[in-house]
Amino acid sequence: MANHIMVLNCGSSSAKFNLFSINDDETLSPVLQGIVEEIGSPAKSGLKYVANGEKRKFKRPIVDHQAALLGIFDLLHEVGVEKETICAVGHRVVHGGDKYKRSVRVDQEVLDTIRELIPIAPLHNPPNLTGIEESLILLPDIPQVAVFDTAFHGTLPEEAYRYAIPAKWYNDYGVRKFGFHGTSHMYVAKRAARLLNVPFDEFCGITAHLGNGCSITKIRQGKSVDTSMGFTPLEGVIMGTRSGDIDPALISHVAGAVAAEKNIPSASAYEYVMKALNKESGLKALADTNMMQEIREKALKGDLAAETVIHIYAYRIAKYIGQYWATLPYADALVFTAGLGENEGYVREKILRYLENLCFEIDYEKNQTRQEEVVIARSRIKADRPLTAMVIPTDEEIVIGYDTFFLGCLNQELPEVYPFETK
Repeated sequence: MANHIMVLNCGSSSAKFNLFSINDDETLSPVLQGIVEEIGSPAKSGLKYVANGEKRKFKRPIVDHQAALLGIFDLLHEVGVEKETICAVGHRVVHGGDKYKRSVRVDQEVLDTIRELIPIAPLHNPPNLTGIEESLILLPDIPQVAVFDTAFHGTLPEEAYRYAIPAKWYNDYGVRKFGFHGTSHMYVAKRAARLLNVPFDEFCGITAHLGNGCSITKIRQGKSVDTSMGFTPLEGVIMGTRSGDIDPALISHVAGAVAAEKNIPSASAYEYVMKALNKESGLKALADTNMMQEIREKALKGDLAAETVIHIYAYRIAKYIGQYWATLPYADALVFTAGLGENEGYVREKILRYLENLCFEIDYEKNQTRQEEVVIARSRIKADRPLTAMVIPTDEEIVIGYDTFFLGCLNQELPEVYPFETK
């Protein structure tokens, strides 16, 4: 009997996987999760996974993504799950452009569209596509479902997604804001609405996905209406290695200086600058590390430079939150999520303190909570509908799992209310 859902998130040299069992009441339960690392480097590659609460790790030479999937299936067999019990496979796909505003079953048109979007998502869409294509080879008769990071932001209004650029760039080159981390923003917003007993179609709030990649989303009556990431994930707040918002004129200025200094062609200098903005900027540039835990530990020991970095980071995030709050009719929740958002109470406090006009009363004990759903502060303004600051651990995989279950196994439309909203 086919009673499992497989969720895959393929990167250029890794493949994360989650296996869910399908319960009799059409809910999903996690069975196995893990990651294949260092794909393409057989001497370093291997699998890490968690089964029944127990962490395990072993080395295995893995030359490509097909070998990675075969390794995952071998692992399933070892833990007593045969691939014949998988009824559908769900895939995280970073970029769906403006075509896919919901998850879809994979067909040739979907594959072609993901491939067409590679120029604007060159780091993510190629391995996402590879994961789907290899799954189709190994499980040719099993439905595959694509779940797009951009989909939740398909409701952005034109005033939010249009840039003030020549019309040809928008019409012919497709340059507009897309936004990312949509699956995460949707999940934590739905959980926040549930915890506050607010119908999701009435929920207004701001979700802050703070990890190595960071984005802030403004939600109005259950729909994403603005978000900090843009045409690419480079726009927005400061991130682990990405600069976030900058004056675009500095790109040509620095590229010109680099070309002269290194005696290299302008095109090479431009590539150098763009790589630096994506891979060598953000916290890494400010603090020589993209790990906020290390920066916070230094700050707590009295390192003024580290403390300054945290203030720079917190202030940029607070600015986005403030402008989104100011343009909502009301706000039910400010939700912190993802690795940094779920764990760094010291940074959360700094962000809330920059939002002076919102007059947050912080529960300092609860703000030290890590990776749990918890209320950490409440605003004293608008007493009839107060703003609650919350921490909600994200679970993008369960969203992908349910979308895959409904579209791939039940052959139904996506639910208006997910099972994780009712518990």
